[in-house]
Amino acid sequence: MTTKLLIADDEKNIRMGLQAMIEREFSGLYECILVKDGREAWQHVKQFLPELVITDIRMPVMDGIMLMQHIRELEPERRPLVIILSGYDEFQYAREAIRCGAREYLLKPIVREELFGALAVLNEELKERNHLIDDSVVSVEKDRLASASVIPDRNGSMTRAIQYIHAHYSEDLNMAVVSNSVSLNYTYFSQAFKAYTGLSFVQYVKRLRITEAKKLLECQGGKIYEIAANVGFDNAKHFNKVFRELEGMTPQQFRVQNQKGN
Repeated sequence: MTTKLLIADDEKNIRMGLQAMIEREFSGLYECILVKDGREAWQHVKQFLPELVITDIRMPVMDGIMLMQHIRELEPERRPLVIILSGYDEFQYAREAIRCGAREYLLKPIVREELFGALAVLNEELKERNHLIDDSVVSVEKDRLASASVIPDRNGSMTRAIQYIHAHYSEDLNMAVVSNSVSLNYTYFSQAFKAYTGLSFVQYVKRLRITEAKKLLECQGGKIYEIAANVGFDNAKHFNKVFRELEGMTPQQFRVQNQKGN
């Protein structure tokens, strides 16, 4: 079964070159779709539901950042994994791309080994991604049933809230946004959420973000600040503090320990 791969770049030679490199290295694995700007890419994402997107960060009509912002609005199971291409080796571009959900950030001119390595990693992630949110929700339900202070989930509001959190934890998430997403009063939501999960909203989001960060750390790739941004932390200092608070060690110590165990 082929994987749908959308390539968006305003330079035709780059689009064609990427397709040629990928099809030579991964013969028969990808069905490539080529587009020239972010707006055209977004239309194809909605229509054809590609699993992967490779996009330039600077394009006319709609750039790569805006394209990723649109992609993040999709349901998790419909959201493609994104590789960003850029000619700018600057932190603000990398940080913004990661905050918007980019899995990889590659500099032009493209080094084929880096591109192939990124695709190999994302292929493995694609094999697992369809189970992550469902598994997380099931885990929360088990924890809820084991709690002595649980309340019924009337109308499924708490389940929907948890699904929303798992879909948006890497963003600037707060309780007002989540309570509004399920049409509940802020104060009631706060009390109901804690009764349902056994955790406050802040505690739940912290634990989820650290759990997702550990998965990224286990991949042995990416800088600590990139992982922090990818799971919703504004800066690496705060990420390190919360990680140590919950895991009893720093992210780097966890990474080293995990690598030793492999």
